[in-house]
Amino acid sequence: MEKLIVVTGGAGFVGSNLISLLLKKTKLKIVSIDNYSTGLRKNHLKNKRIKYINSHTKNISKILNKNK
Repeated sequence: MEKLIVVTGGAGFVGSNLISLLLKKTKLKIVSIDNYSTGLRKNHLKNKRIKYINSHTKNISKILNKNK
């Protein structure tokens, strides 16, 4: 199984800054799950290691299995 980092709320202020730090400190792929209730698409970072998913974290395992 491939290792990856999951960030909830990755389109918000804290999440986008966390993703930026993780890009610098790791070589792993990053999945951001956000429902955009407060996060903004303009906070997305352009990087091939990041995948943004518009969803609620209620069924996080189902979301991650569907988006492998």
